[in-house]
Amino acid sequence: MTAFARLARLTSQRIRHVAIWIAVPVVLLMAGCRGEEPPVQTVRSPVVPFDELFELADTVRLDPSILLGRIGYLDVSESGSLLVQDDANRITHLFSAEGRHLQSFSVPECLPDDWDFTPESSRFVGGGHVLVMKTSDPAVLFDLGGACVAAKRGGLHVLATSICARGDSIFAHKDYDLGLASTGVYDLALEPVAEIPIDAPRLVRLNFIYRGVAGRSVKCFDDGAYYLYREDMDANPVRARGGRTRYRPDFFVRRPDDVPNFSTVDDLRKYDVTGYPVAAAVFALDASTRMLFFFGLDERWTRRDGDSVYDFGLSVASNQDLFPGRSTVSPVWPQAAAGGYLYAFGEHEPLPGGKIGNPLVIRYRFIPPRRENV
Repeated sequence: MTAFARLARLTSQRIRHVAIWIAVPVVLLMAGCRGEEPPVQTVRSPVVPFDELFELADTVRLDPSILLGRIGYLDVSESGSLLVQDDANRITHLFSAEGRHLQSFSVPECLPDDWDFTPESSRFVGGGHVLVMKTSDPAVLFDLGGACVAAKRGGLHVLATSICARGDSIFAHKDYDLGLASTGVYDLALEPVAEIPIDAPRLVRLNFIYRGVAGRSVKCFDDGAYYLYREDMDANPVRARGGRTRYRPDFFVRRPDDVPNFSTVDDLRKYDVTGYPVAAAVFALDASTRMLFFFGLDERWTRRDGDSVYDFGLSVASNQDLFPGRSTVSPVWPQAAAGGYLYAFGEHEPLPGGKIGNPLVIRYRFIPPRRENV
């Protein structure tokens, strides 16, 4: 990793920064074998009230026998199990859907010489495994009982910052490397299976200094993996295809130019990527419903609640066009999504004796839009 890239990581502590870079799409079509694919169409995604898309469902209390430090990542399985990454204590914990502690996963227990390893993202993969990784550092696969299954030193794809899993295949979204961007595909032994070229980011420097929510630039669905860049209005399938619909949220404004070419590190640190909406993450509300998370919305879309100001935007769409796309200004910062629910963190639970416990996990049920409301 270059010195400049290392310095770029210092630009934010709230959301980590790194590069997501250029690629050239490779499309192989055999002449005469098939006709042209239908074009990709762009459709407006109107802004609606948050409670038209999500309703408060319930709250999960995490087992207080495990006191969490700084939570860096949350992943949720389709059955509702919670994978909570504790950055402060450099460990990842598995909780049941009801919040009961089931298991812990520590990379140094699998690789003793990496005692100072701090996980960057922890994901459910392959139905019965957990993958813990950090950019350019070891990636370790555990079974749900906490045993080491596989380890790959130097990470998966070089500079891969986000992964997702579809069946037994792990997709790793790769940052810029020698002029190419790609998604690497790995098996459960963490061995490479394929490398898929993907489109280049339009704004190279923007994606270099800011990567959005750590570990959230790619997500797997029934029809494959989808990725995004910071300037995007919607996510893109790794395996490009025609005949699909992209949605443009009402709050989205196209950023016309790339960020400046900084001459000093101080200028880089001071730069604010907002001013235009920033696509920060892609989530899977279910196996065919994608949800994009934006922040930095224009003031006319800002939501105020007492002394709090929210500029979080969500855009929800069906990969199968089962309902019309809709967007909203959200009062909550989404931490995860699965099984038809959005997950967010609430206040810390008060414990007996005046102690402070873990943050509550709040679940919001997704309400699919109806076509008659178009």
